[in-house]
Amino acid sequence: MSSDAAPASSPTPATGHGTAWDLFLVFSKISAKAWGGGSGTTYTMHQELVRRGYSTSAQYALDLGLARLIPGINLLAVAVMVGYRCCGFLGSLASITGLLLPASLITLVLTAGFVEFTSHPLGTAVVKGVVPVTAALTYAMAVENASQSVPWQERRIVILMGVYAALAFSASAVFHLSVVFPIIGGAFYGALLLRPSERATAITAASSSGQAFSPGAGAGEDRS
Repeated sequence: MSSDAAPASSPTPATGHGTAWDLFLVFSKISAKAWGGGSGTTYTMHQELVRRGYSTSAQYALDLGLARLIPGINLLAVAVMVGYRCCGFLGSLASITGLLLPASLITLVLTAGFVEFTSHPLGTAVVKGVVPVTAALTYAMAVENASQSVPWQERRIVILMGVYAALAFSASAVFHLSVVFPIIGGAFYGALLLRPSERATAITAASSSGQAFSPGAGAGEDRS
């Protein structure tokens, strides 16, 4: 029995292909297309990197989670990680430069006009129309990450992840705690409670090696 891909709970890093110049062009395109703030950039980066083979959905979700454990802008950290996996230090430099340069230039050009534009009723109405799009992109990204990263075959883990997601949402939206606390708490929560079962680990190992999983195989080997 063969398997085409490893389960979502055990993402295999995608290193992509090409040169540092290719990375610069890819991240420049992401930067120029990513309208709508952080949510738009997160969604656009995910689409471009997965489509071009520089990442997988599961790997991107993992990178984004790791980036949130450190101070600063997490999308810049993701660009550094992707670039380093592909082309080392030069790849990281090319990725972060590509992500920053177009957006910075566009911001410089538009800022003065934007301030003037939003002082009029029409400008205010336009901004209100953009807000739902930003929210929609955030939810779209969450749904896509969940479909690829949540181990749906592990019911216990799915329930525990849902419980912590609700707690983290309440901590941020209701009690206005710093996001640092839910993120660090999530790391400990995962280490203590979200370890995969022995069966899931065995299935993952069998899938990766292209062998069929036999529930009694391990026990039989131990007895012999």
